[in-house]
Amino acid sequence: MDRDTPIVLPEYIAAYLELPEQLGIKRTELSRKSGVDLDNLCDNSRPYSLNEVLKLVEVSLKELNMPYGGLAVGQQMRLTCHGMAGVSAMAQPTYSECLQAACRLCEKAFPPFTMEYYETESTVGIRIIECIPLAPYSHFFFESIMVNFKNILQFLLGKEYEPDCIAFPYAAPEYEKIYKRYFNCKIRFEAEHCDFSVSKKLARRELLLANKGIARMAEQDFLKTVPPINLNYLPKKLRLVLIQSAGAFPSLETAARKLGMSGRTLRRQLNSLGTNFQNELDLLRREFAINYLTKSDKCITEIALMLGFCDSSAFSKAFKKWTGESPREFKKNYGPQSNNSTDIDFDMEHLHLEASE
Repeated sequence: MDRDTPIVLPEYIAAYLELPEQLGIKRTELSRKSGVDLDNLCDNSRPYSLNEVLKLVEVSLKELNMPYGGLAVGQQMRLTCHGMAGVSAMAQPTYSECLQAACRLCEKAFPPFTMEYYETESTVGIRIIECIPLAPYSHFFFESIMVNFKNILQFLLGKEYEPDCIAFPYAAPEYEKIYKRYFNCKIRFEAEHCDFSVSKKLARRELLLANKGIARMAEQDFLKTVPPINLNYLPKKLRLVLIQSAGAFPSLETAARKLGMSGRTLRRQLNSLGTNFQNELDLLRREFAINYLTKSDKCITEIALMLGFCDSSAFSKAFKKWTGESPREFKKNYGPQSNNSTDIDFDMEHLHLEASE
């Protein structure tokens, strides 16, 4: 699964375009400037690739001149934009079960993210992990999802209720104050993951629209509309295992055990999909490396060891193969102290190389 694979349901495309269209930007103009065919959007005839979605987001934000566009788009999104997955979620018996349904279904509708339900002593929540790079618009998607989740919470339980905390896996943006217009709760930046949590007391509340029969039928109908590749894509599951083990990446055999299969089966299934364990590991290492070099002050040797390389020389050789530049050159051109640091996201496309090339 890469950024050219059709995996994004058309309902989400329509939801992302609602705000630009309300503000007078015609769909035909967005289609022309992005190069994305939107003629068949109304009849929901085909899924869109991630690259098509990113091009639409880029053009929309540029036309709107709205860096905080993710927040504004999320405010426009409704439970209905999730299609039958949304119906299934709102028909669950409790809000806690609604969140669990959201994790189970929404990641199939938007595969770049994996969603995990979790519980602590006092809260329950959803943790969102980026499994396919969304640069340069990760902020946009995290913002829109968090605002959408908050609005769904209030739709289901009442306007007086708020999340316990919302966390974002990046530094506070220049427009940090605008977040407070959308979230009347604790907000954390530079978190390990994007999190949406509520109190356990709130999570146990029964939903007024609860109906187990409708929830079950809606889930079945939703799964019929999802592209088959979204349902059980092994490289995405492997990537999640690797992400959770960052800093001490597992061997193929260890990863296979965590996935509930033998190493031989994992190797065979990956080969049938045109990839292999080392390729998936290198893709993830490259993404981590670019993130560390552009957003941290860590030295080259430290980054090399964190990514499992025996020394900086081995890391430099691999990184040059991935990007065409040495880590030192890359850090000089795009690191935190570089004049080009604000432009790195817009250069990610030419860096999205296959590790096997």
